[in-house]
Amino acid sequence: TWRYFEDMVRDDSNGLALDNAAVREDGGAPIVAPRTSPTNVGLALLADLAAHDFGWLDTDGLLARLEKTLRTVESLERWKGHVLNWYDTRTLEPLEPRYVSTVDSGNLAACLLVLAHGL
Repeated sequence: TWRYFEDMVRDDSNGLALDNAAVREDGGAPIVAPRTSPTNVGLALLADLAAHDFGWLDTDGLLARLEKTLRTVESLERWKGHVLNWYDTRTLEPLEPRYVSTVDSGNLAACLLVLAHGL
């Protein structure tokens, strides 16, 4: 799980986890979906914490990854304070149709609570 998030939270995704990547049989670069959701963001934050706890990511690396992701999330367009469900990771624009998912918002909230406790 960590390896996915290590590879799929990139500079060109503004520190946000890409939703999915298709592995190519020919060994070429994965084909990625440049979108993310609150669930993807939350799971990436917890993967960073777990990588640190396992010794795969040092404290400076953990803090740098968390700061980049959280700063980006703070800048995202919202609806009445709620993060929307899908964003383009390149432009940070919400994707259509714009909506708030209670499931994804709940997943992000739960991940943030676990992250706070783990830190």
